[in-house]
Amino acid sequence: MKILDAALAYREAAWLGATPVGVVVLLYDRLLQDIHEAATAMKSTDVEARALHVNHALLVLQQLQGRLDFAAGGTAARQLDAFYSLIRGKLLEAQIRQSPELLLAQAQAIAQVREGWAEVERSTSQATADVVPAPPETSSTELAAGQA
Repeated sequence: MKILDAALAYREAAWLGATPVGVVVLLYDRLLQDIHEAATAMKSTDVEARALHVNHALLVLQQLQGRLDFAAGGTAARQLDAFYSLIRGKLLEAQIRQSPELLLAQAQAIAQVREGWAEVERSTSQATADVVPAPPETSSTELAAGQA
């Protein structure tokens, strides 16, 4: 039980400290985890676990789709919207067909898009880290007077 508590605490800390792009990456990570667990449950004919994980994956997709900003995102937002709709349909099809292979094929596509978001996160994190504010300029008179 303590391992589960530690894992939950770690996930909560990651969410709290994440940038907006970092949250998207975390959502992709969770989506991939749900799909892999659904495929495993499907292979072992665990209907309850399969349904639980597919349903949670659908909720994660809903969160991703709901975060799209069509005004600012333009074509990219419309393409992601179509991608999420396609994945949603494929997850439902995989569940109906009882096809772990179809689930895992979707996981591969999702992993590729996730890697793109992770690269954006890395590059924006690096750009932020590279910007170091310059110290305020002080005159030698202020330094001598101890006002700096």
